[in-house]
Amino acid sequence: MPLHAFHDKIRTAQLYINALRAASLGDEGGMDSEAVTAMLRPETQPLAIGESEEEQDAFLSMELFVELARGAAAEQAYTSTVAAIRRRSPGIQPKSYDGIKRHVSKLTGIHPIRSDMCIDTCMAYTGPYSHLDSCLICGTPRVSPSTQKPRRQFYTLPIGPYLQMLYRDAKTADRMGYFGERLETLLRQAEPVAEFDDICCGSDVLKAMASGKVEKDDVYLITSMDGAQLYRNKASDCWIYVWILLGFLPDRRYKKKYIVPGAVFPGPNGPKITESFLFPGLHHIAAINKSGGLPIWNAHTNVLRYSRLFIVLATADGPGMVHYTGGVGHTGKHGCRVWCGQLGRHKPGDGCYFPALFKPDNYAVAGCDFGDLDPALVLPGDPGKFRENLCILLSSQTQNAYKANRKATGISKPSIFLGMHPDTILGIPLMFPGDIMHLILNLADLLIPLFRGSSEICDKLDKVSEWDWAILRDPDIWKSHGKDVADATPHLPGSFDRPPRNPAEKINSGYKAWEFLLYLFGLGPGLLYGLLPTRYWMNFCKLCAGIRLLYQHKITQKQLQTMHVLLIQFTVEFEILYVRRNPSRLHYMRQCIHNLRHAALEVQRIGPGITSSQWTMERCIGDLTGEIHQDSNPYANLSERCIKRAQINALKAAIPELDADRDKESRLPRGAVNLGDNYALLRKRDNCARKMTSIEKDALERYVCAEFDSLVIPHGWEVERVLRWARLRLPNGQIARSAWTEKQRDPTKVRNARNVKLVHQRELRFAEVQYYFRLEIDEREVQDLAMVILYGKPNEELLRNSSSTLWTCMHGGNGATMVVSVKNVKSVVAMVPHSTSILGDGWKDRVFVVEKPGLDVVEMGGYLEDDDPEDEQAIDS
Repeated sequence: MPLHAFHDKIRTAQLYINALRAASLGDEGGMDSEAVTAMLRPETQPLAIGESEEEQDAFLSMELFVELARGAAAEQAYTSTVAAIRRRSPGIQPKSYDGIKRHVSKLTGIHPIRSDMCIDTCMAYTGPYSHLDSCLICGTPRVSPSTQKPRRQFYTLPIGPYLQMLYRDAKTADRMGYFGERLETLLRQAEPVAEFDDICCGSDVLKAMASGKVEKDDVYLITSMDGAQLYRNKASDCWIYVWILLGFLPDRRYKKKYIVPGAVFPGPNGPKITESFLFPGLHHIAAINKSGGLPIWNAHTNVLRYSRLFIVLATADGPGMVHYTGGVGHTGKHGCRVWCGQLGRHKPGDGCYFPALFKPDNYAVAGCDFGDLDPALVLPGDPGKFRENLCILLSSQTQNAYKANRKATGISKPSIFLGMHPDTILGIPLMFPGDIMHLILNLADLLIPLFRGSSEICDKLDKVSEWDWAILRDPDIWKSHGKDVADATPHLPGSFDRPPRNPAEKINSGYKAWEFLLYLFGLGPGLLYGLLPTRYWMNFCKLCAGIRLLYQHKITQKQLQTMHVLLIQFTVEFEILYVRRNPSRLHYMRQCIHNLRHAALEVQRIGPGITSSQWTMERCIGDLTGEIHQDSNPYANLSERCIKRAQINALKAAIPELDADRDKESRLPRGAVNLGDNYALLRKRDNCARKMTSIEKDALERYVCAEFDSLVIPHGWEVERVLRWARLRLPNGQIARSAWTEKQRDPTKVRNARNVKLVHQRELRFAEVQYYFRLEIDEREVQDLAMVILYGKPNEELLRNSSSTLWTCMHGGNGATMVVSVKNVKSVVAMVPHSTSILGDGWKDRVFVVEKPGLDVVEMGGYLEDDDPEDEQAIDS
């Protein structure tokens, strides 16, 4: 009988919760008995490559399998390569493709759990529904009448064997201990956390360890789910979840080779009973924990111990989070993801609620006409209240009672995570955070239509003609503004990743979250200055300032306070400026605006948003879907890619010799010079010293006189010539270039990376690097220096009015030539020209600063700047 009644929705969730609570290894929830036995009896020695011909052939096969897996036709490439090797050297016998797949599967212990599912993705036949013969939603038979085989299946990858493989390499095992050790260190500190730079700095995880809920050697996990778009310009048509291993340092854990695919739910329809698809993976973890933990042999300590798998966070976008939490979603009366308890208001006759602070004028909607709320009062989530509300929902006896209780509580069903032992999850609803990647998308989806005066966002009782903020409504202005955005591309360094395309032409053609981030919150304060009326521009700049702080990997307590004040001020002013107590404009007060009020408290609770954001998930989906080239069955192809990704990553971790990129981070390109502190000079480089200009020589003499005691400088000392270097690698992964070589290249093909942020005479300054060079004075330590031209000081009034987001200045010219230590250079920035079409010719020489968001974590958002082979050549002077 199809599921329609309210009690079936609750009953289904409760059935899966009970099944998780009763989970045991080897039951109908997942792994076969042979795989379970292998997992419970792990090898207690590193994976070594033997000397016999058979073992060497197997190793060669694995090398080929790992290397050729990157290509589109991996099987064909592997088979062709093996055939060529056998023809040339008959004594070498690599395994066949099927043979190496079986070998890798056995060696890693990673075998997918295959589960039958409805052909229309309504449900999966797992756990309590594993015995059914037809779909509960659509009634479609489980088995094809003609073949007597399941009509469709999906794969889940159990994480236990993967984790065991990671610990079989001593170096990787040692790295996996970071999170637990950091937690212990933070707990021993007498002072409060001064700087938040990871999830372990958050109060929730620290409390969990202080109470004994977690231990240092537990395995800490994040699960992240999102929709994947397999075809261009189509909505998400399948769903993926992955596991992120918090044991690694943040600069490592988000890398492609450490992200573990969990499962793929084939589309194109969305799952109706999501619990049935999540069940195999959660059952696997629940069963491991119930059995006493995962037996892990640690190659670093040479100790076999049982570790619990602790799920710290479960992340998703807004619609996806409903599947995790059981909440009503963002349009409900209790729509806040943090469960703060603030009630929403809806328009007369409309069932969608919006978290407006101020009661609209002439507004009398029952249950929503409460008075103004205190803008300064920001309440945290209340787990106790959440549990009370869940009990109220579960007490519903009729359909009408269920609807009333759902509205009153903000909960539509119990979360499947309630089936996990409470000591193995952070807790509900604490483990369901907001997401700063989708926050950007949601803010863009609100602000841009407002600025453009879009009729799609205008209520029928409202008038766009009264929107004094809709400055981009004029087609000519919108077109000109779009061109200004596109014209900024050459000024945005390559390390900024994908530059925003012309929004006037491309905003409806797959505009990405990263583009919105750079467009609105990077370029926005500069390119909207002079367009937006002053009060709207100043309000917008407060949002930009808060978002820029929110996107930092390291956030101090002082910055957290500043961010909180800015975002509170923005939300209050936004409602005053745009809504104006007009009930027809209530829909501007979306949850993305409300969530800004919780941003600072969430950093205190679970660390910086960048460390748990969906940027990692988006990058992973992009990598996996980018490998699909056969469209006949893309879902099966994607599932196979996930299996292969997990197996290959496990092999690389356990046998480092298979990882061709294992030393990439520590290796420097040919001819580079390591300067220490993660700085390095990179070629191009002069073949011989060249003569400095008189201005450059004066700048060097000023530097030497300021930095060295006169007794140290030899009598008559002077330098006429220096050997120039073109590039400098910075500790954050960026490559700062120089005017010397960038100006030699076609300006239409260069992403300008010669402008830098630096510290000069204890002040924050910006400069254009001319070149880098090395200097020795009286056999002292070599000085590594940069010849720069400083930009002028910022316009103080604009800096103040923009909440410090618009640093506008002018190039200092030759008279501002200075020499600085390369270690005073902190990052590469963009210096973008102002729009003269808006501000006039008087601004043609002025530029404004744009910094890369989330710069500290170079791969999370995710770009690690590659070396440019063209720059390795030497220059003849």
